[in-house]
Amino acid sequence: MRIVRLILLGSLAVGLVAGAALAGSHDDPIVVIDVGDPMDQRSIDYVVDVVQSERAHLYILKIDSPGVSSGDISALYEAIVESPAPVISWIGPYPAVAYGGAAFLASYADIRAAAPGSMIGYLDPAVQRGNLQHSIVGPVNDPDLFRAEQVTLADSAVAVTVEDPVVLGFVDRVDPALGQLIASLDGTTVSRGSEVWEISTAGSEVVDGQSVIVSTRTVKFMKPGLVDRFLRLGARPETAFLFLLIGAAFAVFEFYAAGRGLMAAVASMSLLVAGYGLATLPIWWPALIMILVGLGIVVWGFAQNRVDWRAVVGVALLLAAGLMFTTTRPAYPPAAWMVMLAVAASVVFIWYSLTTVVRGRFATPTFGREGMLGKRCLAVSDLDPEGVVMVDGARWRATVNRGIVVGAGGGVDIVGITGLVLEVDPVATAGREEIL
Repeated sequence: MRIVRLILLGSLAVGLVAGAALAGSHDDPIVVIDVGDPMDQRSIDYVVDVVQSERAHLYILKIDSPGVSSGDISALYEAIVESPAPVISWIGPYPAVAYGGAAFLASYADIRAAAPGSMIGYLDPAVQRGNLQHSIVGPVNDPDLFRAEQVTLADSAVAVTVEDPVVLGFVDRVDPALGQLIASLDGTTVSRGSEVWEISTAGSEVVDGQSVIVSTRTVKFMKPGLVDRFLRLGARPETAFLFLLIGAAFAVFEFYAAGRGLMAAVASMSLLVAGYGLATLPIWWPALIMILVGLGIVVWGFAQNRVDWRAVVGVALLLAAGLMFTTTRPAYPPAAWMVMLAVAASVVFIWYSLTTVVRGRFATPTFGREGMLGKRCLAVSDLDPEGVVMVDGARWRATVNRGIVVGAGGGVDIVGITGLVLEVDPVATAGREEIL
């Protein structure tokens, strides 16, 4: 009798556990992971972490990515193959793209869908800054045909259409919208090795006498953290170039303004974002030299309050550098319109700040530029040969003849003015009290 009771209790416990598991499974959400912009190690790690840590009835990779800039994308492929729930890839909405490693990401999914008009291709290289080439074979039925498709799409792209929805190994079906995809998956069976899942996503309800399809599960949209989103502002070639010019322009302003403030903070944050892009994108490094030279020529002319050949040459160098900033052609070259906007905005800002803002800040109501010649002032920093002097309560950048060093607190005479920089000579006998 005791044995019978133990058997009954054991059966009841197993039933309760199984029931709880089924109930938990019924409550599991549909997790949608946004895979956008060029991918790098940070975004790869994020998707891997979501797939491995978020409990879900199924995962949907919402792909709109021109490729993988850098990082170990194979770790993500492995995470998809070993995921605890089915993985569905959806390239959309229109006009989404999946190039390079992002296209291979779709190929590893259990179900592969795309919106009409989506583009797939440019498979070689799979990773722009890496060695992973088009030798990847996902879980497809015919590896040889899949490799042939890779060769075809190595340096070209194809559009998904309703009439021809299949891109072998990458897209099996067309779904115009994410909601339609989720509803149409209901009742689908997914097999992976010995594992079998039956997808349950929708049901019917009667509303106003009519039967309508409604979602039976919570849809959970995943987004990376604030820090990741901030840094990845520089993940695209044109935005990395934009933030690089913004940071440089504001740094130039702070240099000529002889101070540290809000502009310095903006410059630092912009250069941080640009630095992330430089670290992850396949940069064409001569472009950086062109940027430095171009900015130097522009500043050289504007600091002397002149718009001449130097402005033309500087702008030309900046435009050329922006258009050739990365080696990501043809998958995702820098957007020409944003490059032109970045160059125009930075050059106008430098011109305005050097010829108007800085001069207005340094101006005094008691004398003009000519009246400053011969005036005696005080060095507030070491002049070796450049530094800062105080003229009637206003700070000016100044330079002394090379070979001469004037310590902070020393007296100097203004002997010339070049643009916004004073040329000074040391005063041997004047003390601080005499100057003040």
